Amino acid sequence: MATPDYVLGSDDAEIRRLQTQAAIIAEPTELLFRRGGLTPGMRVLDLGSGPGDVSFQVSQIVGPDGSVLGLERDPAQLAVAEQRRDAMGLTNVAFRSGDARTFVADEPFDAVVCRLLLMHLPDAVDVLAHHRRNLRPGGVFVAVDYDMSGVRARPEVELFTRVGSWLEAGFRHAQADPSVGMLFPVLFRDAGFADVGTLGLQLYWPPDNSEAAGYVVGVVRALHDAILASGVVTADELDLDTLEQRLGEQIRAAGAVWTVPTIVGGWGRRA
Repeated sequence: MATPDYVLGSDDAEIRRLQTQAAIIAEPTELLFRRGGLTPGMRVLDLGSGPGDVSFQVSQIVGPDGSVLGLERDPAQLAVAEQRRDAMGLTNVAFRSGDARTFVADEPFDAVVCRLLLMHLPDAVDVLAHHRRNLRPGGVFVAVDYDMSGVRARPEVELFTRVGSWLEAGFRHAQADPSVGMLFPVLFRDAGFADVGTLGLQLYWPPDNSEAAGYVVGVVRALHDAILASGVVTADELDLDTLEQRLGEQIRAAGAVWTVPTIVGGWGRRA
């Protein structure tokens, strides 16, 4: 979702990165959406739908008797999402321009979902509470987001540890919370939801994973300006042009298993 608080941008490179990221975390996302209460036949609102990956994934869960409305305020991402939907031939997905903070539906939904949105919203509780009105009684809100506090390599690889600290500093400088998933039990409770639940899933990469270094450095690249503005590292120390190669080499040399942030699902029901 592109808002004044969204620091990662929405140019072509970032849209491609989002699609790569979506593929990597697709399996835990589906598990968490199903655990949170998505079922066939539901009418679902997807907040901050970006290039459409979550909407497309949810459309498979709800099936032909269900439907998905993706809400996104960035025109570039909306255009990409619509092109991809048409290419896939999906008939149960629509997209609409709108702001997740203020959107009010004409008719209530069975479920509202979002992924990697709440981390960018300092007013996350208010946004969750706002969307209770977009749910029918008994409807569910399911959010998926990151908890970066569990990122690590074993054995420890110094460069990977430093990259994690750079990302943390960049997100914090941009007033984003990369560990917001850990707060889900409190956020959903304070937003007035009932039957609140949470579950975190962790992906583990072997030392020779061919995607891992590119995935991590892709986030660094997208957050580059905020990382430097935070003062945690200089451009020369970061050396973005060689970072992916250096990181991959050091992980392989150490024979290290490493992780992405914990992928956390949080959910609650409108009483």
